[in-house]
Amino acid sequence: MTRRSSPITKTFLLDNHVFISAVKDPRKSTETLRLILRLIEDPQVKLVANELLVEEMLRYMELLKSEIAATILAALLSKMKIMLVQEKYRKICKAYVNTPDKADILHAATCLQADATMITNDHHFDNIRDEAIITVWSISEAISKI
Repeated sequence: MTRRSSPITKTFLLDNHVFISAVKDPRKSTETLRLILRLIEDPQVKLVANELLVEEMLRYMELLKSEIAATILAALLSKMKIMLVQEKYRKICKAYVNTPDKADILHAATCLQADATMITNDHHFDNIRDEAIITVWSISEAISKI
């Protein structure tokens, strides 16, 4: 019997809350900022996103008018694979994400399609996590595990 090893590459989707938490006050070096930097630098980590997530991050970067936000976002974008999410994954996630926000449904569907772990503090994803449809880590959980 052959034992399957766990994949070397870990795949993550960083919710916009993670980005905002890391860059909202550039004078402070936060654990969240260090988490993002570790994910960017680790060659065994793959980051995924979708167009709406990228648009959200770009919007906040412009609002913050911060050089650190622009630098971090550029590094994230260079590592992220921007996915086109198939409708079947959106339909599955729509039943479990407790918000009418299409972006949240799309973020969950991106994770389902890519077999990615979502890192977020947004409680709209509690149900889909509890039903084991996708893996969802809080920011503090990600900091302790990565």
